[in-house]
Amino acid sequence: MAGPPRRRVSTMKVLHVVRQFHPSVGGIERTVLALCAQLGRRGYECEVVTLNRLWNDPRPLPPTDSVDGLPVSRVPFVGGRRYFLAPGVLRRAAGHSIIHIHAIDFFVDFLAATRWRHRTPLVVSTHGGFFHTAWAMAAKRIYHHTITRLALTQAARVICTSAQDDRRFAPIVPARKRVTIGNGVEDAFFEVRKSVDPGLLLAVGRIAPHKRIDRVIDLLPEIRQKVPWARLVVVGPDGDGLRASLEARARARGVADAVTFAGTLAPRGLRAALGRAHVVLAPSEYEGFGIAVLEAMATGTPVIANGIEAHRELIESGVNGLLVDFADAGNALGAVVNALQLPPPDVAALGDQARAAAARFAWDRVVDQVEQVYRDTVAGG
Repeated sequence: MAGPPRRRVSTMKVLHVVRQFHPSVGGIERTVLALCAQLGRRGYECEVVTLNRLWNDPRPLPPTDSVDGLPVSRVPFVGGRRYFLAPGVLRRAAGHSIIHIHAIDFFVDFLAATRWRHRTPLVVSTHGGFFHTAWAMAAKRIYHHTITRLALTQAARVICTSAQDDRRFAPIVPARKRVTIGNGVEDAFFEVRKSVDPGLLLAVGRIAPHKRIDRVIDLLPEIRQKVPWARLVVVGPDGDGLRASLEARARARGVADAVTFAGTLAPRGLRAALGRAHVVLAPSEYEGFGIAVLEAMATGTPVIANGIEAHRELIESGVNGLLVDFADAGNALGAVVNALQLPPPDVAALGDQARAAAARFAWDRVVDQVEQVYRDTVAGG
């Protein structure tokens, strides 16, 4: 009997360009690492180029490195999180089949402007653009419709990582060049076996202003009046130096003993935490995609998320999770308390629906789509 069809093995060399990478931990960093691993299994030669310092650490990182067998080059830069200059990336641009740039930043502007020199086709993944905070929003819109529009004329393909991004980029990128492909979820998240720790509320993600962990801390005293054993664990790096102020906020509200900042967890530790979580809370005001929500859903953990567009693409409220307005304290409080008081079979059923909904973002499906983009790009189609 004939075996399963053999997967096509690629000989492409792909340079992934991303502003922050290991040892930085975040949604884009983890997505790029996982994507490279998946592509490597299909025969692609992947390399990462990134900046040589983390935003919150002035110490330079080694110019070359290997992360899980993936070669990494780091280039010096001036500037900061909002905008930086790193022309050294050009020295790494030649000799690849494709340059895949992750996020909208200097790398897009510069590698588009120097396309005449490196002559390598560009693929750009949007990852929410630069609209994560309201800071300088008017200027961002102008930049988006001028500089970014011009830069993306040099991209062979633009991968919008959500329907939200597709709508944002539609006015500046023609439909023939756009494709919507969400981020992938690693198989290990689907394999997590739940062992719920009653009352454990988990929030996952880099501690940043737009993540709005402050709103959850403000809710916690009233949550604990109804569910005294409830407590909050925040998982993620303190990328913006907000942890101290959030700890002070918890002390001021009398819930310091019920709030734990766990910092960055290794993948296995994160999955273990999700396995124990009663409910995952996602109060963020903006997400380009919502990978933390999707990973929680893949583990079968009920998620209560702020009703922003990125979360609405993942969650059907009342079916595979809950969407609430975290700016409305009463609305959010009721949802969290009700979820914590659900009978265990109902919690499990909600989690099962969440896991099923997340299955469409399994990496095999996502990489099939990315491969097609690469093939079309190299073929000039």
